[in-house]
Amino acid sequence: MKKLKYGLLGTAAALAVAMTLPVLSHAEPGKHGYGGHIFAMADKDKSGDVTKDEFRAAAEARFAAMDKNGDGFVSKDEMQAARAEMRSKYEERRGDPAERFARMDANGDGAVTLEEMQAARKMHGGKDDAAHGGKSEDRHGDRFARLDTDGDGKISKAEFLAGADRMFERLDRNGDGKIERGEGRKGD
Repeated sequence: MKKLKYGLLGTAAALAVAMTLPVLSHAEPGKHGYGGHIFAMADKDKSGDVTKDEFRAAAEARFAAMDKNGDGFVSKDEMQAARAEMRSKYEERRGDPAERFARMDANGDGAVTLEEMQAARKMHGGKDDAAHGGKSEDRHGDRFARLDTDGDGKISKAEFLAGADRMFERLDRNGDGKIERGEGRKGD
């Protein structure tokens, strides 16, 4: 049972890695999850959808925030620092992993059964956080290398925005120029 407890705590820590543009693929406005938070931030006119202009503006703001030295490029170190900062903010919103474990342990026996995990999942809208766990690089490859299309070891604003445009096209599954609630979800 201790292995399960520590395994769940480790999994909870790994879940914090999911961030930045791909979270919009699971975003639902009005929800309290991280994706909903990012979606709401990008939806500047509060219309319930994110247009390409809003998506691009959010990407420009993220680029500016990552470019700490203001040289017009994002280095791998700057990207890693931004990811660590986002991960930390996400963990703060989620709360203490031990407290989350205690909430799942309905009978207080120090172990979480499958039934308790399923009950906790239903309480949180049926979302299975473990399905979104793991390090981003593990799930999506090396994001920095994909964005650094000219291979010069840094990401220009143009490269970053081109990546955002590609992401928008993938998320806008019906091709109407905006991302609606849950549109980018896999399996839709």
